[in-house]
Amino acid sequence: MADDNLDYIAIGRVSKPRGIRGEAFLVPLTDFPERFKGLRMIRAESPDGSHTDLDIDYVRQYGNRMGIKLRGVDTPETVSQFRNYVLQVPRDDVHPLPDDTFYVFEVIGMPVETTSGDLIGKVVDILSIPANDVYVVDRNGEELLLPAARDVLTIDRDAGKIVVQEIDGLL
Repeated sequence: MADDNLDYIAIGRVSKPRGIRGEAFLVPLTDFPERFKGLRMIRAESPDGSHTDLDIDYVRQYGNRMGIKLRGVDTPETVSQFRNYVLQVPRDDVHPLPDDTFYVFEVIGMPVETTSGDLIGKVVDILSIPANDVYVVDRNGEELLLPAARDVLTIDRDAGKIVVQEIDGLL
């Protein structure tokens, strides 16, 4: 059976209770917190990896913080049971991005090759730094860091690969 978690993307995490009516603070794990507006159902994954579908009464903004109210959860004690649950949506429901922008989950696992077609390795992590992201590539057990800059590499979403310019000292 395929891993069911690969079909879902994390968009938030339930934090500590807020108030006395069963609300909890919500930590967005998305660059698009507006995606929570109008959301009525969500999959919640517990820290042990089990998951359940939950109905949402509402999501609100409290200054620079967000709160979530789950249907049927009406006390701080009850909502605290959901603390650290990760809220997920189906992969098909992610917010659309411009053509030259990619989600982390799209890039992790992509093969990386040179412009001449030689396989370098596979992306295993992404480091976010101020100038640009850096792709961590596993090159037969050796770590290679590639700047995610347009003049260095291109991502071919359709082919599912990253093509790197053969620049002296880079590879």
